[in-house]
Amino acid sequence: MQTLRYHPEVHLTSPRLRAHPLGPAGRRMTLVFLVTLANWFASVASARADVSTIDNVTAPIVRVNVRSSDVTIRTWNRPSVAVDGDARLSIVRRMTQQPADQNPILIPGAHSNGRLGTARMPAESFVVSTIPPGPRDAVIIRSTPQSPAGPLVVTVPADAVFVIVVARSGNLDVHDYRGGTFVGFTTRGRLALDRVGGTIFAQTGAGPLVVTDSSTERLRARSLRGNITFERCYAQQIEASSVDGSIVYDDGGFGPGLARFESTHGDVAIGTHDAAELGAHVAGDGRVYTNFERGAQISGNRSDTNALVGGGGPVVNATTQTGNVYLYDGSIRARERLPMWQPPLAAIAQFVRRGAPAFDIGLPLPRRTEEREPIPYRTPQARQPHRTTAPRFRR
Repeated sequence: MQTLRYHPEVHLTSPRLRAHPLGPAGRRMTLVFLVTLANWFASVASARADVSTIDNVTAPIVRVNVRSSDVTIRTWNRPSVAVDGDARLSIVRRMTQQPADQNPILIPGAHSNGRLGTARMPAESFVVSTIPPGPRDAVIIRSTPQSPAGPLVVTVPADAVFVIVVARSGNLDVHDYRGGTFVGFTTRGRLALDRVGGTIFAQTGAGPLVVTDSSTERLRARSLRGNITFERCYAQQIEASSVDGSIVYDDGGFGPGLARFESTHGDVAIGTHDAAELGAHVAGDGRVYTNFERGAQISGNRSDTNALVGGGGPVVNATTQTGNVYLYDGSIRARERLPMWQPPLAAIAQFVRRGAPAFDIGLPLPRRTEEREPIPYRTPQARQPHRTTAPRFRR
């Protein structure tokens, strides 16, 4: 598309333009604005999207590192990695040699200033045990200075042993990945995991972390200021922590492993549909609230409470320094009429629209979806445009 440029010798002869309320200077400003707008549309149109497919990769490692794009990770039953995004992304395929002893991944720390002071998450290590030793295909996708912040959809093989995604300022959605280890980071955006499994490390800065309908062997979730919510999940080993956000584990189950939920300045709510032993501790001025429709053996006081659900089972610990802890069975949505239970209800309802899953952000699906034989998943419903009525002015 040819770039339009403003020429200073262009004369405007339209009577309407001659009547510009700001005079000749206003006419020039209007023309410059229109030409600038046309140039912007031309640059957007030149940023074409493209689908790149890397074939014949078996159980690969996939790395995605972008600045501000919204990223969606999907799976399919083909030995290929498909990248649906801007054509100027950097896509590299290389062969790596994995040692017999995997070194732990260093998870960087984070900090920010807020109304409660400086929130800090220390650095920690995370062990990846799903990569067999030997040669391994790796597909690396990076943003470049020339690639705009458009949506990016990456479809990986279902047997991918390791997927790591860094979406600094964008949202990150992951669907149906259960083949190995997933590590995901966002700084300002939301991180949503739906029907995932295996080993998961998920971290957000200011955005929420949402996990739905998932069954994991090991899950580590942490957030600096965002809320962390789990709905209808099963975890054999889980550790979730937030500095300034709340944590809700709703209508879930636990396996015989570590289960710990901790918030510094937020609330913690644990709802189980299976037998479990729930322990709650509040260090500050908050208290522990309990509500069990099917009954439970409750002991302790308002700041230290133990609840045996269904005669007891996996041990689950929930602690907070300045918030409240809520222990219950089933779904917290059944407590909508309880006044003191509104904070955790608000936390879990904040990211769910009626009639659409929590992870829906309106991203387009990859092209040629019918040719890719993807693993079935719930197609996000298209967002309805918000219509506003312009006010009427009398002349």
